[in-house]
Formats: sequence, structure tokens, C-alpha cells
Amino acid sequence: MPAHDIIDNRNEKLVHHINRILSSTESARFAVGYFFLSGLSAIAEELNGVKELRLLIGNTTNRETLEQLAEGYRRLELVAETVDAERYPKRTETKRMATETAENIRTSMELMDQTDDGEMLVKTLVRLIEDKKLKVKVYTKGRLHAKAYIFDYGKVFDESGKPVERHEKGIAVVGSSNLTLSGVTHNTELNVIVQGNSNHTELVRWFDDLWDESQDFDETLMQEMRESWAYAFMRPYDIYMKTIYALVKDRLEGEDDKDFLWDDEITGRLADFQKVAVRQAIQIIRDYGGVFVSDVVGLGKSYIGAAILKHFERTEHARPLVLCPAPLVDMWDRYNEVYQLNARILSLGYLREDEDGSPNFLLQSVKHRERDIVLIDESHNFRYSDTQRYKVIQAFLATGKRCCLLTATPRNKTAWDVYYQLKLFHQDDKTDIPIDPPDLKQYFRLIDKNEKKLPDLLSNVLIRRTRNHILRWYGFDSATHQPVDPSRFKEYQEGVRRAYVIVGGRHQFFPKRELETIEYSIEDTYQGLYQDLRGYIGKPRKIVPVKPYKDELTFARYGLWHYVIKEKCRQEPYASLQRAGANLRGLIRVLLFKRFESSVYAFKETVGKLLILHERFVQALTQGFVPAGEEAQSILYEPNQDEEQELMDALRKVSGKYNASDFDIERLKEHIEHDIALYKKILGLVEPITPEQDAKLQTLNMWLRKALFQNGKCLIFTQYADTARYLFNNLNDGGKSENIDVIYSGDKSKARIVGRFAPKANPEYRFAPGETELMTVIATDVLAEGLNLQDCDKIINYDLHWNPVRLIQRFGRIDRIGSEYDMVYGFNFLPETGIERNLGLKEKLHNRIQEIHDTIGEDSAILDKTEQLNEEAMYAIYEKKGGELGILEDEEEEFVDLNEAEEILRMLRKENPGEYERIANLRDGIRTARAMEAKGFYVFCQAGRYQQLFLLDENGNIITRDIPRILGTIKCGHEVHGTKLPAGYNTSVMKVKRMFTEEVKHRQAEREHTMSLTHGQRYVVRELRIIFGAAKDEDLKAQVNILEKAFRGMITNALNKELNKIRRNGITGQTLIKMLTNLYHQHNMRDWADRRFQRITDDSTPKIICSEGFL
Repeated sequence: MPAHDIIDNRNEKLVHHINRILSSTESARFAVGYFFLSGLSAIAEELNGVKELRLLIGNTTNRETLEQLAEGYRRLELVAETVDAERYPKRTETKRMATETAENIRTSMELMDQTDDGEMLVKTLVRLIEDKKLKVKVYTKGRLHAKAYIFDYGKVFDESGKPVERHEKGIAVVGSSNLTLSGVTHNTELNVIVQGNSNHTELVRWFDDLWDESQDFDETLMQEMRESWAYAFMRPYDIYMKTIYALVKDRLEGEDDKDFLWDDEITGRLADFQKVAVRQAIQIIRDYGGVFVSDVVGLGKSYIGAAILKHFERTEHARPLVLCPAPLVDMWDRYNEVYQLNARILSLGYLREDEDGSPNFLLQSVKHRERDIVLIDESHNFRYSDTQRYKVIQAFLATGKRCCLLTATPRNKTAWDVYYQLKLFHQDDKTDIPIDPPDLKQYFRLIDKNEKKLPDLLSNVLIRRTRNHILRWYGFDSATHQPVDPSRFKEYQEGVRRAYVIVGGRHQFFPKRELETIEYSIEDTYQGLYQDLRGYIGKPRKIVPVKPYKDELTFARYGLWHYVIKEKCRQEPYASLQRAGANLRGLIRVLLFKRFESSVYAFKETVGKLLILHERFVQALTQGFVPAGEEAQSILYEPNQDEEQELMDALRKVSGKYNASDFDIERLKEHIEHDIALYKKILGLVEPITPEQDAKLQTLNMWLRKALFQNGKCLIFTQYADTARYLFNNLNDGGKSENIDVIYSGDKSKARIVGRFAPKANPEYRFAPGETELMTVIATDVLAEGLNLQDCDKIINYDLHWNPVRLIQRFGRIDRIGSEYDMVYGFNFLPETGIERNLGLKEKLHNRIQEIHDTIGEDSAILDKTEQLNEEAMYAIYEKKGGELGILEDEEEEFVDLNEAEEILRMLRKENPGEYERIANLRDGIRTARAMEAKGFYVFCQAGRYQQLFLLDENGNIITRDIPRILGTIKCGHEVHGTKLPAGYNTSVMKVKRMFTEEVKHRQAEREHTMSLTHGQRYVVRELRIIFGAAKDEDLKAQVNILEKAFRGMITNALNKELNKIRRNGITGQTLIKMLTNLYHQHNMRDWADRRFQRITDDSTPKIICSEGFL
């Protein structure tokens, strides 16, 4: 035993003294400011021998102590007022303090490790309260800051069992230790043992006085423990509902719709499902600075986008900028005027770099630089980061402007399409989006390896619903006019019943799709010359032959690097010519081949243009130079088509003039002349083919004469303007009919064509005198995006697009909410099998379209009826799950996505608010078990906003973290009974929690690593400290402090580039202050500081939300 009475937890542990004293204690009184169950865990065993423990705990709800108030405000009178208010609290205030103290107790239990000892502790404390051996009160008349452990000695007996008289009534420990595990074991504290009867008597009197003033807390504490993970018995249904509530509560809780949606014209046009999307989008923009709105085509994304802009315009006086494809400018101009958005509308075609190569066009534009929220319609046009338009908008958004992306097809080819769009509003790879690793580029690389799931990321920043989702959760039965019963939705899918949604007070139906493939003979189209022509176009070849193949184009004009003499190959500019032109020959060959399939006329026109260009090329060779590249317009009638963007970029990169002496000029000339001869031969074979001999054109004519086409309207799509003109000239012989028209690129008024063709869908259009309504329109993809053409019920795809995402956009023009047709028809021209083998077109389209169905959740077939839909993939992008072992390998798996989970809770809140409230109040940490064929368990862990779900086998090996799959596994109804937890369950769950905790530490370490200052930051911070030291003006010092705090924090890559410029140029003094101030405002750094503070205060302590064992 020590010779002193000091306990500091360094040399002497308080817990050891308490346990030693408790062994001879009859009753005890503990008064502490803070209490956590962990503090009792170390003394629980000895408490069983105590007849009574009275525990007085302080009101732990006030986060600011009196000392903090005094320090913060330097006003002692405020401290005095606060003391008086706490000494004589109102009854409602007393109740509030007790309630919030209970919430703190609840939080402490939710954060407890789920160990066998912890479980036993909770059950022991409940029993002690029930047996009246533990009594608890909370002190509500001020802040209880004292810590006193007062013990009354019990009777002591000698070896013969006779009582031994004790001189001391008891003993006490007074000091700084609260009743927490750290307070009694780890923290450096200062406590002293108080002995002597007079001291004991006075401490007992002091305690009893406070006890009498305090509020009973026994029942409250016991209730909290009974509802905790360690005591409460839960049904599997509770675990399922707790899971989906924890996943989507941020979408459901918070402000009322009236705080988001004003009673204005745009809101009045929104359906309920659109209002939900607006509310979700606003919250996501506030959290992450941007959002994807990616409902499938035909659900009114543009109205949702307009309502989002209107919200920010009205609530924050925002100045929107809308960027959209040229065909949509008129529509957005109209929305801007009608709904008073106060926006600037700009076509994507205007996004060009300055003459000096700078991407600051928007930042330097007087009309646009002050715009502070950007809506990008059809944002999939920004899926490539190396285009001029991408760099311009990225530089503009890098200044901290918020962003809303509208696209039904965020993913066209790979997950990286989504990455580059996401990077527009989230430009740093380091992220606070709750993913692991917290680095976007690393995460997308893991997606490529099938180690991570894209939906896990997108569920945080993307809104997407299919038509079936909308009808299931927002629809009304067409016969009863009652809300659709989601459990019976299969009847609507199978056509037994019909459902509608209410939009703008009107009943709106979705039409069904009827798809049919129109096969035609390309052999007959080219009069039996197909094989010859196909042979002339050739096959992909990596090596250029010394001598050209007899009947095959060399495309030498587009592979000039292969003709550079050996000693010049690695020198500039020819090294760059090799890199830039690596794929150019293949791109030209594909261009020719696609137009070969499109129409005889388009093929003939393209070959004719290539012949002229090659003849000019030979003329240039005779003048001593080799021209490379040319204006894309000379080959492409419509150079802005996405599918030919690669060709345009490649032509631009190789443009220039090169010295003929650097080339094997004789070989090059031989190959060019060979191609000229073949182009002439091809033209000689194709030119005689008349429209009457064109089997593809005549097949179209035959179909247009069928009965189905004698009623309603027809929209014929083709990729190429040449083909569009060809069809128009032949379907409207001599221009006699006024009810057919053609449109391609910017050749005529799009608003006029759209208005005449679909006047019901575009009621703002006014017919000019003598104008008639159009029944047939032939168009390129200039009409494929964002337009309402649902007056039409038939689409013909004359030549199939190699990018099938465009087909989705095309069908979306007529397959829209509000169509008056029960059925819309899609007809897809397809060459017969012969060319199909060479093109690989049908296989490519089947595979690509199936991939779109599987990954984007598109809810209708595009090519033909044999395609299988994946209706459960209602996520924005839902990856295929091939290669994974399911926990129910022999059973049919069911998948539930977050959209459905949200709607389940939304309906529950509406129809049974009491049950919804019960679910919302279920404690974190709850668990259960149930009988299942596949053994294992499920654990849901969370730290702040970072959530992870784990499905594990009985050996603790992770089966999957895929949220929809796990939700499908645990989904169940009220009737499913829970069973007793298996032995070792706590150990298994804690193993998962420890693994999750390590992930959280790793995430935090990565985030902290990014907070280390860059060279640019170090420079400006150093210079700011110099300015501060020399400054005498208090306002200047205050300004320097604000700037230093801002530029010490996390900054974007764009801002770091600006700081590096300042460092390289050695900017100092007042010039530095001015430049930093401009950057501070231009990049909205004040908002960054607010968001950083929010992240810092976010509780990131790992905890278990719920778990379930499968026996």
C-alpha cells in the first residue's frame, strides 16, 4: 500500500481502489458529472455484493461549460445569469435536461463494443435497478461538476464469524475522475482518498442534499438499457426496416416540402415523383456541390432541372447558367421565360478554348462569369475529359460553382464516362463521399477490376427511377383510381391492369413499346456487288504492305507516318504525327463502312469526296510538300456527331504541311494513286444503282404502305444528312406533299419542324398562315435529344446507330409520359446475315444494349422482343454480379435497391406514421437471428456518413458488400420469427467492427494526408504571416487571418495551380492580398470553410447499426 492517499491513474488506478473498497462496502453513493456504462464495466462484479448504490449524474447535455462562456464572451455577468437560470430551472427545462441526458446514455450504449462482458453488464444493471439495489438520479439544477465516490462500510467479521467493531463509518474518493472507463483507468487524473468520520458525514450530507433536489432516472435508464442491443429482442423485420431507414433517412428527414418547393408555375406542373426528385437533388447539391438527375427518358428531367434552378434562384438569389445541345436551346429559352429562372442559356457548341489555348472562355465572359449554379442538359456529352468543351466547363466549375447534370444515359461505354462527369463538380479525387478508398480515381480502378460497385458511389450523388418504379410507387389504378398496391404490381407489368400518374392535375399514361426488326438484303441493295465493295474497303491492318493489295484500299492518305523515312521517324514533328494518327486509318475505314450500310447515296457521296481529296493530295506532292489532315467538313456533312468526334479530333491533330523529302515519296504516291483508281472503280459500280434498284429504300416504301402507317405519325431517323436528303427526295417525289419534311444539322428552323410535327406536345407553337401539320419527318440525331414529340407513335431507325445509347434517346422522343397512344412502335432496319458477320453489328448492339439494360436499368427493350430486362436494376448504374458466390446459391435471389427502399419508407410514413416513428426510434446496435438454409450473418457498420454493409458466411468470410443484394437477402415481413443468437455471435460481430474500424482509420489517414500543404500554399501562408507581423491596421490583420485560414485548408487542383503561379511570380505585399482576396471570392472559399467545419464536427466514431445471424 502506498504511504499517501493520492490516486492519479498513473501509479495508482482508481478502479483498483474502488473495487477493493466495494468488497467491504454495504452501500455507496457516487456523484459524477459524466456517466457512461463503460465506467461500471470495471466494477460490475463487485457491485453484486453492495446492498445499494445511489448514482447521481450531472446534466450532460450542455456542451458549453461556464468557463467556455466566460472565455468566449469575457462577460462574467453572463456567467452569473446562466448560474441563476440553472439553479431555478423551469419545469419544461428540467424535463428537457433529463431527456437529453437519457439520449446521451443511449448514445454511449450504441457506441459500446458488443462483447459478452458488455452484454452481461447491461443485463446486470437492469437486474440491479429491478431489485432496487441501484438507484439513479440526474441533477438538473445547474452543472454538477464534482466527482465523489462515497462508501459506507458494511459489517466486518473475524475468523470465528463475530462482528468486528470499526471506528470509521466509511471512506470516500474525491477528485477529477468521472465514472467512465477512461476516467477510472486511463486518464491522468487527480483524486484523493478522504478518511475520517467527520469528513464522511459531511460528504454524505452534501450528497443527500443534492440527491433530494434531483430527478429520478431509474426508469429512464432501465428503459434505455432494455431497448438497447444487449437486452431488446428484435424481429428480423425490425432489422430489415432499421437497415433501409439508416440507408435513406437523409433523403426522408429534414425540412418539409414547402421549404423546398414554392407555390409557383413550375412547381404546379410537377408530379409527386418529380417533387421528390427535386427535394433529393437540392440536398445532394448542398452536400456535394452537384447531382446527377438520371431518370429514364420520358419522365420529365428538364422540368425537374428547371424546378431545381428555380429553388436556388428564389431561396439564394442564384444566377443559373444552362448548357445544352443546340437543339434544346429553344426549349430552355422558353422555360427561362415562362418560369422566370433568371438564367443564361448557352449551346454546347460555344464552349471553345481561347485563341491562346486557355479554357477560361466562361470565366472571362461578362455575361457568364457571375453565374453561380450550372445545369448541364444531356451531360453525357461531357464524358471525355480531353475535349475543348470539357476543359472550358471544368475551368468554370472549378471556381466553386454548383452543378446539376441531366442525362438518362450517364454511362455510354464504361464506368469512366461517369467518372469524368462526376469530376465536373467534384474535381479533387480525394472525396468525402462515403466510399472506400476515399479516392475517386482509385475507386473507379477497382470498379474496372470488379472489386467495387459503381452503385455504392452513385447512390450518394445520383437520382434515377424507371417508369415501372414510378407507376409502382406513385401510380393510380385506371379502373378504381386508387393508389397502386406495390405488392400486386406484377398485374400491371403483365398488362392485366393499367396505371397512370397525375401530372399537372391530369391523368397521364405511359405507352407500351412494340418493337420489330426489318431485315433487308444489302446484297440486293448493291446489285450483287456487296462482296466486291466490302473487299475494297478492306480489313484492319497494323502493317502497311510495301506493295498495295490489288483490290483493297490502303488508306495511305490517313497513315502518313508509315511513309516517313526511317531516320526521321523518331524526330519531331513526325513522332507526334505517329501518336496523333495512330487510329486515323481505322476511323476513316469505319466511316466509309458505316455509310456503306446507311444508304447507296451516302456511300456514293462519301467516296466522291474522298476521290477529290486524294486528287488534291497528289497535286500537293508535285509541289514538294505532304499535306496532313483537312477540314472535317470536307468529308463530314455533320461534323458534330458524337460517333465521329474521334475522327474529327484525329484529323485536327495531324493537320499541317510536311517536307516531301522526309518521306518515301515514290511509295506514298504509288499507294495514293492505287486508292484513287479504286475510288473511281467503286464510283463506277455504285453510280448506276437507281432508287428503284435500292432494295433497302424499297423495303422502307413497302412498310410505309402497310395499314399501321396509314394512321398516326412516323419519325424516320438516320445518322447521316446525305441519307436524310436521299430519303426525303424519294419519299416526297417532286416535293408535292406538304405533310412530310426533313431536318439535319442547322439547315432549317428546328422549332418550326417540331411545332408542326408535334403541336399537342408543344402547344406554344403557332402555325403560320398556310402551314400544315406534318405527318412524317425524316431527321438525323438533331431531333434525338430532349424534345417532346409524343404526338408521334412510330419511329423507324433506317440505319442502326453504332452507339445504342442514342437509340434510347430516340425512343424517348415518343415514348414519354403524357402520350395519347396506348402503344408506340419502333422499327429497326438490320442488314441480312451476310453483312452482319462482317459488321458484327447485331452482336455488338445486342451486347451493348443488354449491357445498358443490366447496368443502367433501362426499362424497355430497344432492339427486339427477345432481350431480357433487369427490372430490379433500378439504380442509376447497376453492375453485373457475375463471378460472385451468393449466400443463397441454390435459391432465387431477390434484390432491393435504395430507390425501392426509400419508397417503402415514404409510403409507411404516409399510411402508418406511428409505425414509421417506431422504426425511426429503433436503437443502433440492435440484432436478431433467424433460421435460413444458408448459414452466416449480416452486419451494418457506420462512422459518420460512411456506411458499409457486410454479408458473411458462417466462418466470417465476406460474401458481398453489395447493398441491393444484401437488402434482398434480409428482406422479410412481420410474420418472420426471430430466434436466439448463436454462441460466439458477439465475437463474430466484433471482428467485423474491428475490420471496419481499420477501414475508417485508413480513410481518415488518407484525408489527413491530403491536408498537408502544397508548395503554393506554403508560400502564400509564409508571405501572409510576414504581412501580419508588419501590419498595424487591425482590419488588415483580420483580413490576413481569414485568408490564411482559408488557404491552409483543403483546396482544389484549379486553385492550387493559381497559387503556384503566384509563387513562381514571387507576388508579395498588397498585390498578394488583392490576388488572394479575388481567388477567395471567385472560388467561393467561404462556403468551403463551412463545409469543412461540418465534416470536422461529423461524428465519425465507428458503431454497429444492426446485425442478424442466419442459423
